[in-house]
Amino acid sequence: MRCEFTVLINAPREAVWRFNIADRMVFDGPPIMEISREPVPDSADLWLTSATVNGQVRAQNVSRELERDEEKGIIRGRIVAHPLSIPPEGGRDTVAELTIEATSAGTKLIVSNELTPHVFRDRINYPIGLRRMANLIKQQCEKEAGTSNRLSTVGNNGWLLSIVALLSFWYLVGWKAALLLTVVVVLHEAGHAAAMLMAGVGVRGIYLVPFFGGMAVPKTGYRTEGRLGFIALMGPGLSLVPTLGLFAAYQATGQLYLGKLAELFAFVNASNLLPIYSLDGGLILNALVGSVNRRSALIVGWIGILIGIALAVYLQSLLIGIPFMLFALQRYLSGGRTMELERLTLHDGVMLAIASTATFALYMLVLKATWPLPAVRL
Repeated sequence: MRCEFTVLINAPREAVWRFNIADRMVFDGPPIMEISREPVPDSADLWLTSATVNGQVRAQNVSRELERDEEKGIIRGRIVAHPLSIPPEGGRDTVAELTIEATSAGTKLIVSNELTPHVFRDRINYPIGLRRMANLIKQQCEKEAGTSNRLSTVGNNGWLLSIVALLSFWYLVGWKAALLLTVVVVLHEAGHAAAMLMAGVGVRGIYLVPFFGGMAVPKTGYRTEGRLGFIALMGPGLSLVPTLGLFAAYQATGQLYLGKLAELFAFVNASNLLPIYSLDGGLILNALVGSVNRRSALIVGWIGILIGIALAVYLQSLLIGIPFMLFALQRYLSGGRTMELERLTLHDGVMLAIASTATFALYMLVLKATWPLPAVRL
């Protein structure tokens, strides 16, 4: 199979060449991605290339350089089987080539792969990966040259996604309810962000996701199952404060709108704590099970996704079904590979399980006391 993709870069040819032959290529993201290249120990002609996302290695391969000619603008290499490869080369016999040409309209970058597909997902992953890499190189080279397209810069901004998400909430439930839902989601994501800061992974931003909810994006990798579980729990954990506060105010005053607000907070956060990947509860369960057996964690993740799809079919809801179908596609294309995180200790695992169960129980108590309250005019 041969994959080829071409982009036109608004940057000098020399700058594009220097960027691509560097032993360290950094893409600003989000997420921040780094591709580094270093000699393989005890192998004079082999090079180890690692791809790191948010500070954590996601993939690496070992290759032998076949050709490098600056005048022709060609870099070509063959990926070889090696114990350091993640995932294993698996007999794909991949030859990668990059060509850089100066044209009157800018610098033309042509990237290509020739390989023997090992599994069906290779026919999807390699073309998509090639296109993404070419576009990342284009964006980074133009950014460094100061020639970035402003429209594409705005398109890559998470705030644009958040505005679209707010409009999607408006479409679903009306503008007043959409604003309330946005507050609930932002407070929930603020809990994740606070936990990220406490855990030392940093926060890149909080964004809304159309028709689905929101996300807090870390600056660096989680590195440990404990951090992942803690950060996942703190979304619903922090939201307990406004939920219980509103519920107490409702109990004291009898005002229905306070009860409905408490009900909304409780419903959103309790739903997120369900043990379904990739909801917060699913991530917590994945951290707990993954600390015992990583293969079991993959199986549990798949079960959660299938439950989500089954729920969407039962409720005949595309809004539920589409995200879970995307989760399933992502899992399939990744081949079940996940980042290796340091496992939880028995003590930390027990504490995480108790804390998440207690948090879910508190939300259910609020829902039991408020559901169903009469509708309130917003």
